[in-house]
Amino acid sequence: MELHQLQCFVLVLEEGGFKRATARLRITQPGLSYQIKQLEEELGVQLFHRRAGGITPTEAGRVLLQHAYQVINAVHEAHQAVRELSDGATGEIRIGTVNSVGTYFLPQVLWEIRAKHPMVRPKILYRNSDELLDALLTNKLDVAMVADPHADRRLRYETILEERVSLVSSPEHPLFGRPTVSPAELKGVQFVSLSTQTPTGALIRQYLDLLGIQFEPVVSTDNVETVKRMVEAGMGVAFLPDMVTSSDISCDGQPGRLSRSAVDPPLTRRVVLATWRDSHHSRAVEAFIGEVRRLGRQWRGCRG
Repeated sequence: MELHQLQCFVLVLEEGGFKRATARLRITQPGLSYQIKQLEEELGVQLFHRRAGGITPTEAGRVLLQHAYQVINAVHEAHQAVRELSDGATGEIRIGTVNSVGTYFLPQVLWEIRAKHPMVRPKILYRNSDELLDALLTNKLDVAMVADPHADRRLRYETILEERVSLVSSPEHPLFGRPTVSPAELKGVQFVSLSTQTPTGALIRQYLDLLGIQFEPVVSTDNVETVKRMVEAGMGVAFLPDMVTSSDISCDGQPGRLSRSAVDPPLTRRVVLATWRDSHHSRAVEAFIGEVRRLGRQWRGCRG
């Protein structure tokens, strides 16, 4: 069994067929079919169900897929380790992040990495938390920065920061400038909302349900920047993580372009760094994790 055969096998499944896999592998379809045939003959099993709707793995194929990812990941780590003996922190870091963290926290991390380790090449993928964890588990990412992830024993979770999710309003709104707002005052208020398909959006919906506040948002989106802009435009109030509005609130607590109000009980979310539990990290990934930890400790004061 050769590494190239395993890579061919994985890509056929990831692409859902032989034709699309050939484009990524840069080989002909007969060449790809030959590699898969050799692999099946060596193992003595059929690896795919070939149907009109596409390719799906057999039971043997599903078992092989799990081990193939581990083998490919181990080879990737070996290459990294050998290069780093002479080069130090270098190479690509595959980073997955949710929109809010990638927009408001990650840029400072990347600036520090660039200054200290100029040979490191970050590659950023934006998805929701569940999709990022799936990408991490299939070796498409080295690290993922997610919000309130679901438990998975295969992964190591490290809380980087815990931040408040505040009620945000614009100067034209009656709640603007209020340090606290009671739940009763939110009944009948127009909301702009993060989609419940995002972990933070689902957290906010559960929180409002707990307070007994039923509402239909005037706008719902999975993009935090869009929610903030809609609040600025006067379309309603919104619950947003404090990092999203850190540049819109003055450091002395006085209102700026937007104001934050606390609601009791307080609502918070966790920003978590996820990695493989038993994986060896390259020096580049370790450097990135170190900067994330350092800047996470500094994320306070005006940044909430």
